[in-house]
Amino acid sequence: MITLDTNLTVQSSSFYYLLNKLRRKYGYTNKNIDSYTEAYAAKGIPRANQAEKTEEVSGVNDVKAKENLDYEKLIEDLKLNLPENRFAILLLLPRSELFEMLELLGKEKLLNGLKFFTKEKLMTLIAGLPKKELLKMLFEMFTNPSQLIENLPTKELYLFLRSDKIEKGHFMKMFELMPHKTLSTIAGYLTKKNCKDMSKKELLHEIKGFEKFHIIDSFRKLDDKSLRNFITTMTDSYPKLYNEFSHLALFNVANRFAKIDLIESMIVIDESKIMNMLAELPDKLLALTVSQIDPEVFAALLLNDYQEILAGLVLG
Repeated sequence: MITLDTNLTVQSSSFYYLLNKLRRKYGYTNKNIDSYTEAYAAKGIPRANQAEKTEEVSGVNDVKAKENLDYEKLIEDLKLNLPENRFAILLLLPRSELFEMLELLGKEKLLNGLKFFTKEKLMTLIAGLPKKELLKMLFEMFTNPSQLIENLPTKELYLFLRSDKIEKGHFMKMFELMPHKTLSTIAGYLTKKNCKDMSKKELLHEIKGFEKFHIIDSFRKLDDKSLRNFITTMTDSYPKLYNEFSHLALFNVANRFAKIDLIESMIVIDESKIMNMLAELPDKLLALTVSQIDPEVFAALLLNDYQEILAGLVLG
């Protein structure tokens, strides 16, 4: 997985040393850049009697300076290949625009942003996922779908079997695949007869005469392994039936995994769902996530849409 340097918040102070150097290079040493730092020094109160003409001249000079600025050269000098420099500039952008930039990151980079959440907060966000996305995550974390069935409580398995989406016909087809011993146990419970010497065909015929709820009740005579094997075979044969497990039961299984496993499993869910989660990050951590953006892509964005900010960095 791609990693994210969380020390950028400390390293970004070097970016402002770079700006001071660039201001001297571009000939604007009489300006200050304090408006772009997180904590700025007191500069005093402007003189109340400052002449309007002086302000007008300064404004004209600023416009000319911006027009004469070599933005492409400035982009090169800003060393956007360094993530701490990208992060420092991103801190100047509105939250809404940072959020839009998330779309320019690959899914693996988006997942890095989820690492800022605690396990508790992450589970709160996962609780809001649709069941199909939660199932995708679980199948990604388990090496075999049968492991999901193994980790569900017995009560949930019986609730699953009672689903309206599971018909008696589903049971009968599964019974054809079951061992003779298991079938004879079910048939014996239902008929109250000794069915051990019946053929598989005879057993199926006996069972077919009972309603679904009777058949489910007979499963209580099976051992836990046989019950789970039956449901595993059914879900393997009819994958859509996984949706009949309750969201809460699936959530509880997911909650047993470590935070990093949960995050890595989200590689399989819809990207928009990940972005919705990242919307919960505070501004600074959102900017830190976006700082993973490709330097060339970021440079093009700055040139096309943020020349005012670029000028402000060196003109004050």
